[in-house]
Amino acid sequence: MADLLHETNNNILTITLNRPDRLNAMSNEMRESLMQLLTQQTSNPSVRAVVIRANGRGFCTGADVQPEQILARRANIGEQVKKGINQVIKLITSLPVPVVAAVNGPAAGAGVSLALASDLMLVNRDAAFHLSFARIGAVMDGGSSWFLTRAIGARRTAALALTGGNFRAEEALSWGLAHKVVDNDRLWEEANELAKQLASGPTTALGLIKKEIAMAATLDLNSVLDLEAECQQTAFNTSDFAEAIEARQQKRSPEFKGH
Repeated sequence: MADLLHETNNNILTITLNRPDRLNAMSNEMRESLMQLLTQQTSNPSVRAVVIRANGRGFCTGADVQPEQILARRANIGEQVKKGINQVIKLITSLPVPVVAAVNGPAAGAGVSLALASDLMLVNRDAAFHLSFARIGAVMDGGSSWFLTRAIGARRTAALALTGGNFRAEEALSWGLAHKVVDNDRLWEEANELAKQLASGPTTALGLIKKEIAMAATLDLNSVLDLEAECQQTAFNTSDFAEAIEARQQKRSPEFKGH
């Protein structure tokens, strides 16, 4: 059975991590399939939202590497990280459509990064995020230091990462990392409903909003103001914007086509 499953319905691409016996630890096959799939979607107009979810009782517990393999990889691990998980994270964050992560249990290492790279995260009540890098003498990777520091601050990130700590669903919600905590048996349904809402929206504008948010963390105010003006110029000239104005005049709900 494939380590990664995917299907597209109603303009929603659903990606399912499928190694439940290994708590969806990321195999080479899973990572390569994910990279290939995400690359294909960067310019696919039929996809207007993405859901990343997982089978079984865990989301993803990081790279699936045995101890002897870890030791053998030490000489060039930096390049492997750059060509592996880093590329996955770059692809997720650069997608011009909203990405929803449905976290259904333990997430560690690359699994934490996958969840944090999404635009909106839904978590069930069993969700737990483990920053256990320091426990094996490793460091944060996959963008987790960047995502967490800008979301919850340097002090809280340090407290978690330096001690190999973890946080659970309610903490993820209260810290602003999670969009919503849902009952375990409703996670996939709620994620799909959220994705349907996003997929029926003004896709170009949503992609531009993603760009604004990503750039706002690194640009000064004047640069952000210029970027917003440029993005607004693009948004105002979409068919969806014209449809929204017409719908308002006609006192009806707009029917966005995604362009």
